[in-house]
Amino acid sequence: MSIKKYSARFPMMGTFIDLVVYHANGEHLIKEAYFQLEQYAQRFTVNQPDSELMHVNQNAGIAPVCVQPDLFALIKLAKMVSEDRNHPFNIAIGPLVKAWRIGFKDAKVPSREEIETKLKLVDPSKVILNEHQCSVYLNHVGMEIDLGAIAKGYFADQVKRELVAAGVENGFISLGGNVLTIGQSPTNTNQAWNVGIQNPLGERGDVIRVVPLKGMSMVTSGINERFFQNNGQRYHHLLDAKTGMPIETDIAGLTILSEHSVDGEIWSTAGFLPSMQESMSYLNQQAGIEAVAVSKLGEVVVTEGLIDRNGGIYLR
Repeated sequence: MSIKKYSARFPMMGTFIDLVVYHANGEHLIKEAYFQLEQYAQRFTVNQPDSELMHVNQNAGIAPVCVQPDLFALIKLAKMVSEDRNHPFNIAIGPLVKAWRIGFKDAKVPSREEIETKLKLVDPSKVILNEHQCSVYLNHVGMEIDLGAIAKGYFADQVKRELVAAGVENGFISLGGNVLTIGQSPTNTNQAWNVGIQNPLGERGDVIRVVPLKGMSMVTSGINERFFQNNGQRYHHLLDAKTGMPIETDIAGLTILSEHSVDGEIWSTAGFLPSMQESMSYLNQQAGIEAVAVSKLGEVVVTEGLIDRNGGIYLR
């Protein structure tokens, strides 16, 4: 007897969430996942003044703030990744994000003076963690943690963990450009979840490659996701904490394949280096990480563990 399929789509976190679950109790499990995501979205955001994360930011330069163990663990991971200055991932990027406001109606190009001021506040080593007290202290007034480059991956992993614990063997979780699969697709002939990579140079829905996933994560980041135009120039949302400006690169889109979605989130930002060549060389050194990069000229390049064949990307 086939197990019934349950699915849902709902807006949250500025995107659309898609959940597919094959399980006799699927409707209840999807509701539970919804409430789980809603809780995370409320606690981990910088867009609500009363969130748990904003309580940390509001006390920058004032006092340490004790947080829940899950938020502490995510901040600890993000800080550790940020301290490698060879890539652009930076947990302390908040002041620059707020200065630019890219993705909001009031986006603007900050003055050089404002950028210089903000650059003094984006040092991840000034995020002070106390493991024993589960506390976070930003040791300079005006500092802000921003988990936008890692949180959705963490959320997806936690939703998957709960679903698998409840006995789900086949399912699909999509948080915007972040896809995480459970098992395989019972309906596709290749028994995989076939997920398209959006062409960063094309219209929405223009798929440049298809990736068959079985229990894997796929996270895509690109300069086409959030941007604004000013005086004929286009400014994207991926900011460089060294210059205060959007990252200068020949990469238009970067997709990461990994077991855990949080790793995909990290490396889809950390891999945005000045050139595709540098990015592929760097990502080839990361264990358990594979990548598909699309250049501003439309060239597709993959890491050593992947094969690009007939419009599809396959693991070797």
